[in-house]
Amino acid sequence: MLVFFIHGVNTQNCRYADTLIRNIKKNVKTPANFYSSFWGNLFNDKKHQLIGYLEKDFSRVCENHKEYKGYYNDIYRYKKRRNDLVSNFLGDFLIYQNPERGKEIRQVIFEQFNQFLYNHPDQTQIHFIAHSLGSFILWDLLFSDALPSNDPAFIFREKLNDINLESISTLGCPLLFLKQMLDIDFSVVDHIFDKKYPKDPITSHSHQLRWVNIIHSSDLIAYPLKAAIEGEISPELLFFDQYVWQDANGTELTLRNLGQSDLAMVVAAEDAHSSYFYDNLDGAITARIIGHNLLGATRELEQRCVSAR
Repeated sequence: MLVFFIHGVNTQNCRYADTLIRNIKKNVKTPANFYSSFWGNLFNDKKHQLIGYLEKDFSRVCENHKEYKGYYNDIYRYKKRRNDLVSNFLGDFLIYQNPERGKEIRQVIFEQFNQFLYNHPDQTQIHFIAHSLGSFILWDLLFSDALPSNDPAFIFREKLNDINLESISTLGCPLLFLKQMLDIDFSVVDHIFDKKYPKDPITSHSHQLRWVNIIHSSDLIAYPLKAAIEGEISPELLFFDQYVWQDANGTELTLRNLGQSDLAMVVAAEDAHSSYFYDNLDGAITARIIGHNLLGATRELEQRCVSAR
């Protein structure tokens, strides 16, 4: 069993999945090989350049209006938060939307994936786990029909001809909104799958792909997806939305208990979106759900879609 990770925004450490992998191994006793693909440092120069532009413009305002000295940070409020938003989220998301830079990211991931397969030639099953923007990158690599013919995604798919694609697990997934924005049609999953796994002429059955979409209760990036796609997918795609019913941190819980739900939402957002990888109950629940998906325990996924412990 091979398990390949694709990370999302604001990931600067290639060991981002180590804790989650340890937790998954507690639930999956079957021998498995894990690989955490990494592309997070590809365009740091572009993000730093953008922050530099913002700082330069802010300095110009201060220089041109010295009469407001002492009020600069009120004229341009939440400067650090704005810069963090650009650097940690918007920067990576917008970089990937650039066709050439997105292609370069997919090329790097393909090269890592190819090496992973090369290192384990005896393995027959591949599973993908993708977080945040990584869910969209994985969609492009596996299924997108909107890429040019020379895109690395098509070589990536060729490599999959030699191994069975068993499952996908998405964490903190924004595909619901990207589907609306880009008019993504999930029926392409069936078309691609039918080519690789044609139906048995006697039983009319073919290989079934399992896809689990994991949503932390407080993650503002993660949303259920099944209702939006169920009219487009066939029974060959077993799709499950799964909820991790937890507070992202103690402050969120305190604020919710005080009736400050809007403020609680704000202080929870960052931790909630990363919580799948934490060494806490959130991460343990995530690992257990992924374990069910890796092992094909569809009954457990069908019986319970909300996990609190």
